[in-house]
Amino acid sequence: MEITFYGGAREVGRSCVNVVSRRRQLMLDCGIKLGDPIEYPLILKEDFKHIKNIIPTHAHLDHCAYLPHIIQKIKKPAIYATKPTRDLMQLLLSDYQRLQKEKRFTTKHIEQVLTAIKQTEFKTQIKPKNGLTFTLHESGHVLGGAMIRLEGSKKLLFTGDINTRESKILSGCEKGLRADVLIMEGTYGGKKDRLPSLKSASKQLVDSINETLRAGGKVLIPTFAVGRGQNIMMVIESYMRSGALPKVPVFTDGMVNRANRIYRHNVIYAKDEIKMRILMSDEDPFKSPFYKVPRTKDRSDVLSQSCIILSTSGMLTGGPVLTYLKNILGNPKDKLIIVGYQVEGTLGRKLLDGEKYVVLDKDENKEYKVEMKVETVPFSGHSDHDDLIKFARGIKGLKKVFLMHGEPRKLKELAYDLEEPHLEVIIPKNKDTFRI
Repeated sequence: MEITFYGGAREVGRSCVNVVSRRRQLMLDCGIKLGDPIEYPLILKEDFKHIKNIIPTHAHLDHCAYLPHIIQKIKKPAIYATKPTRDLMQLLLSDYQRLQKEKRFTTKHIEQVLTAIKQTEFKTQIKPKNGLTFTLHESGHVLGGAMIRLEGSKKLLFTGDINTRESKILSGCEKGLRADVLIMEGTYGGKKDRLPSLKSASKQLVDSINETLRAGGKVLIPTFAVGRGQNIMMVIESYMRSGALPKVPVFTDGMVNRANRIYRHNVIYAKDEIKMRILMSDEDPFKSPFYKVPRTKDRSDVLSQSCIILSTSGMLTGGPVLTYLKNILGNPKDKLIIVGYQVEGTLGRKLLDGEKYVVLDKDENKEYKVEMKVETVPFSGHSDHDDLIKFARGIKGLKKVFLMHGEPRKLKELAYDLEEPHLEVIIPKNKDTFRI
């Protein structure tokens, strides 16, 4: 078995790993790394002709957004994904295409990607033509998100992004699988990465929101359209119903509203509690009366009052969230609450690191002074250091682990605590190839 890392090694983003065994091939993920500039998988020109089968683990751009690029280079690849992943990919790829500065692909290429997708269900063994036999297992990260277990000369498990814990919508990833080789993410693999429980993070968020609302300020929560947005909405809706949060307007803006519709249409993939609320009662959390949509193009109806705002994008790299940010940056009564991972170089990371002057628009080239409060509440769709170690040690028959999709320091700390006499742990570099 030959494993090549084209992206996602010693970095967060552009996840892309190719596996070949006995002339049968599978590409696991095919993402980009958001930033300025955008970075793509380091696939050699001569390697494209060998790529026949691709499996994006889920719809986030760092795991699937290279597909419209790759479909221009490969003749009729087979792409395998769950139905929620396909539906959410259509939304996110269309937005990515609209916002790209250099037009590297068109809506036609997105349509070709969607046409090439073969809808795949969890726990169903698939035997692609010229490809390795594989099975998808729930990852607990976002709706429809999958781990990939493939069978060649060795059994290999690729986690993609995983969450071992229950969230508001999902039950957590499947555990105790069997594999000889594990390729595991390490986004929060650092020794100090200790993510709070859902209950603890929810209370922290509610306390932070209440503090700002009591002072007459606005709360802005930049959120990813897929996964994080729905979980935060569920938390706020639950605490407003209980009276722990005042019933102020909660405005949702950007792609999160369209993603909500996809989540609702694919609710069969959610945990039983959510299915029951939507299918069997009048308490549909996606249609709560607490949620509002902005009525004016300049968002003046939102910005004129004390309220809660959930808007894309989650790392403040674009979208309507920048309109709100521009308005609240200079007001010490207002607050920005960051609830997800912020890639180095993004505006979200700069604000999280305490920068006091930021540029919102490079074309405008104007610096804004940061006087609003900036806080972080870790609502992660990932597993932390201890969860990752527990997950890996629960894999039956495991002999080798590759750690990827994490900052180098964090991966090194994770490897140190994971390594055992019978278990080899490797931190690959991009373009590395390993024979197993």
